[in-house]
Amino acid sequence: MKIGNCSLVRTGLVFSRKEASPKTKCYMYNAISLKNITEDGLILADETERFWTVESLKNEYFTHIGDVLLRLSAPYTSALITEKESGLLVPSHFAIIRVNETVVPAYLHWWLMKNRKQFYKIASGTSMMGTISSGYVSEIEFEVLPLHLQAQIGELIILANREQNLIALLADKKRQFVNATITNIKNQNKEML
Repeated sequence: MKIGNCSLVRTGLVFSRKEASPKTKCYMYNAISLKNITEDGLILADETERFWTVESLKNEYFTHIGDVLLRLSAPYTSALITEKESGLLVPSHFAIIRVNETVVPAYLHWWLMKNRKQFYKIASGTSMMGTISSGYVSEIEFEVLPLHLQAQIGELIILANREQNLIALLADKKRQFVNATITNIKNQNKEML
């Protein structure tokens, strides 16, 4: 089945068309950027960028729970939108995939991550530094398993993503602890002198 047969696929917003000048800022949105999505497909929602416009933007450019984002350039990373990432503005560097009831979003996310090497083959012939289009994404043939199997795979993917988030959070806390300890040791040394 083609992705376009079981979902709505669109490109995110072209920011240059809607960006406000410093003097005319009216609306502020939290936007995803290329650096917000890790190689593993995790979204760093706490590190979004601010984007200012002079007009209100359409809801279709914002993430919704269950959306799957696909980066349209290498490394063609896929990301699954959960409640935490809902409501973020999506730039044109990503395709927004909103699946219907025949596909479990987490399953599609997993499938895209597993098969992203095929995008390199297609993109190598493009003139825009290896980019693919949302039209190409709609035409991708993928294996649709029965819903109960998709749901099982999806649950495993969601659990794995949660675990990766917790590990990243733990690593960040550990870095903070080590840095604070080093600072404390240095301050104690200064007091002794």
